[in-house]
Amino acid sequence: MQVDQWMMFSTFAEQRFFAHPTKRSIKGVVVNANMVAHAPDGLAAFLMERTANTPYIIDPQTHAFQHNPKAIRNSEGKIKSSLFSLSEHFGEPISSCVSKSQPLKPSNFADNKLLNEFVIRCLEFQRSALSEVMASSEANKYLGQTQKQLEPCALLSPYFYIAENTAQDWLPICLRLAKAAADFKNHNKLFIPLVLSKAALVRPKIREYILSHFTDIACDGFTIWIDDLNEHVTSSTLLKQFFDFATGLRANNKKQVINLHGGYFSILAGSALGGGAFSGVSHGPEFGEFRSVVPVGGGIPIARYYIPQLHARIRYREALDMFKRNGWLSSAKEFHHSVCACDTCKEVIDGNPDNFVNFGTSNSKLVRRGDGFARVDFPTTEAKENCLKHYLERKHYEYHSSSKSADVLIADLKKGISDFETAFGADTVDHLRTWLSVFRPEPGLNF
Repeated sequence: MQVDQWMMFSTFAEQRFFAHPTKRSIKGVVVNANMVAHAPDGLAAFLMERTANTPYIIDPQTHAFQHNPKAIRNSEGKIKSSLFSLSEHFGEPISSCVSKSQPLKPSNFADNKLLNEFVIRCLEFQRSALSEVMASSEANKYLGQTQKQLEPCALLSPYFYIAENTAQDWLPICLRLAKAAADFKNHNKLFIPLVLSKAALVRPKIREYILSHFTDIACDGFTIWIDDLNEHVTSSTLLKQFFDFATGLRANNKKQVINLHGGYFSILAGSALGGGAFSGVSHGPEFGEFRSVVPVGGGIPIARYYIPQLHARIRYREALDMFKRNGWLSSAKEFHHSVCACDTCKEVIDGNPDNFVNFGTSNSKLVRRGDGFARVDFPTTEAKENCLKHYLERKHYEYHSSSKSADVLIADLKKGISDFETAFGADTVDHLRTWLSVFRPEPGLNF
């Protein structure tokens, strides 16, 4: 069973990479509702021209309004314009909370009539915000698609973030919202978003509540987002609970389950090795395999190279050191044999292994640090794009390879461990061993 590849659209600067390595690389596109509210014309043009006939869904992002109001303010202390526009589309009770600069609370949904009207507005926004613009676009004059044909492939019910200590208050609200969405979805398919903290995920009672109450709702599937769950550093215990949770939601493959922020572990979980726990996994161009629910700032960009055998992005300088010490940059032939032979790598290396530098070329700039300045290397546009295109080619291969047998996928993990552990230490392949232990636990001592 092959896992569907979904891509998150975050900025217009990324749009040309949604057709890499081929126009049909991805199953679908995930767009954020605040971008839809802020720039519907641009997003409609992107979907019509760059990803024509590719399914899309709109994340309503209703959770944004339950957090500390500073989470949705800009550097000037004002609510971000895109989220303000979204709040006006959604109306009460969100609009009042935004105007008062107050976080949304469970008690704001005490009235059933207000809750139902809110759900209807949220669904209608997803249904029509882009489809209306696409239907009337210049591009559609030649295609002749109806607005109904241009609607999202599924609607998402409004949702809120479930933390360990707030689950008792917010889970019943999310359940009521999901049930109302099932009543008002009309002809559309419906996905129910589940956004949890890691602490909430490990609580058996929270998982049991969700599996016993949400799976009975008339929906077509679920989207999952576990706050800041980095598959490369997460324990086998937590990954196993995540895997089992997704399997329960799948209900013997009767429901679709899409991990909105996942990496290679999630792809394996969706393959025959994991029994199809996920139907799809989403990420962004060269990022987004994990993400915090509340953004904490972007930081300074660093050139990273995706090492296929490790299924991980590594700082360019670390990758360069690895490859040099193991003799994998002794010739272009050796590099393509031992590291990567994707089209991007062949083009960048161009017969000369010294050209690997083009994945990490940078410019030094002075950056303020405390009371002084520090010189920091920023990757060039060319280096960032080389890393990005290489990453997307390798991800495309990973999704395509998810249709292989469980034994082949296990052999791939073991080969990555064998190739890197001896030369670079056990910590380099620790995540591969963790993934292996989840899907194929070894007999013997289990601490």
